[in-house]
Amino acid sequence: MKERIIFNRKFWELTGCIHNHTEYSYDSKASMKKVIKAARVNNLDYFTINDHRAMDALKDDEYKKEKDIKIIVGCEINDNNNKNHLLVFGSNRIITGSDAQYYTKEYMSENATTFVAHPIEKRANDEFPTYEWTDLDNTNFTGLEIWNFMSQWISKLKRKRNGLILVLMPNLVVRKPFQEILGYWDKLNLAGLRKSAIGSVDAHEQHHRFLGINVNFLSHKFLFKTIRTNILIPNDAAVTQENIIKALANGNSYIANYRCGIPYNFYAGISDKKNEAIFGEDIKFNKDLRLYYRLPTICKVKLLCNGKVVDSQKDDKGIFKIKAAGNYRLEIYKNWRGWIYTNNIYVY
Repeated sequence: MKERIIFNRKFWELTGCIHNHTEYSYDSKASMKKVIKAARVNNLDYFTINDHRAMDALKDDEYKKEKDIKIIVGCEINDNNNKNHLLVFGSNRIITGSDAQYYTKEYMSENATTFVAHPIEKRANDEFPTYEWTDLDNTNFTGLEIWNFMSQWISKLKRKRNGLILVLMPNLVVRKPFQEILGYWDKLNLAGLRKSAIGSVDAHEQHHRFLGINVNFLSHKFLFKTIRTNILIPNDAAVTQENIIKALANGNSYIANYRCGIPYNFYAGISDKKNEAIFGEDIKFNKDLRLYYRLPTICKVKLLCNGKVVDSQKDDKGIFKIKAAGNYRLEIYKNWRGWIYTNNIYVY
């Protein structure tokens, strides 16, 4: 946990990984003790557990005694066709045997925080099924995953052709979010729905046998070095599970692929010298508005308004003039790979 100063406002910045599974999940073999150890090695401030239709992790002794890392236990829900996966936080209910229209409305009525998991999925062949979000008219959720490491990795997997290569070098194919997901997210926000974005690892820890040898890959330890969602909490607020979820729900966050580099001291915001706004906040338009950013190294920085690129720079710090009202976010590329994707700042 680090303190950040943005426009003379102080925040606690926490780095964390969302969407993990433990041994309680039917398709995972990673114990809570192992996940915590991986989080500690990677200096995570928080992580979430979203086992499939279960919250047994709440009973785990390792979970109960952990004091340093904030562990947030939710669950992952799906419909009867194993589609429309939803990450749920802030509810004790596990709803099964229903469609997405029902369980999203039920969780919304409880004021639970929910995120659509891997809304758009692709596959290189029919060997692996997809688990996409098919209920596109349904907007009863808080936000969505715009970048899911596991989902994107498996999208390129052809077991016989490139299986060994992708097991040994999984980062080869996880270069940036699917454009279709970014477009879906921008469309929701352009409609005024203000959906926040998160990045996820979807860690299950895979086990397979090659040439008679047991091989573990895509472990929590490895994946915790990849896609993270870093949040900003005002430093006069307590760093609690509730405030972490609140920051994620509000979009006071950005997504970064740590395989491209650590976004040390990165910040961005919009200001007219009197008023300012960070990710997830809004600010009234006037002719003096500027978006300021700072990076630890020179990168390609794209400014998007309402989902379209309106300006770009290549620098480690800079200023964009805000010329009209709209939803503003940054996409930052390092060595031709997607590195940082911010939530929107809303200029009204």
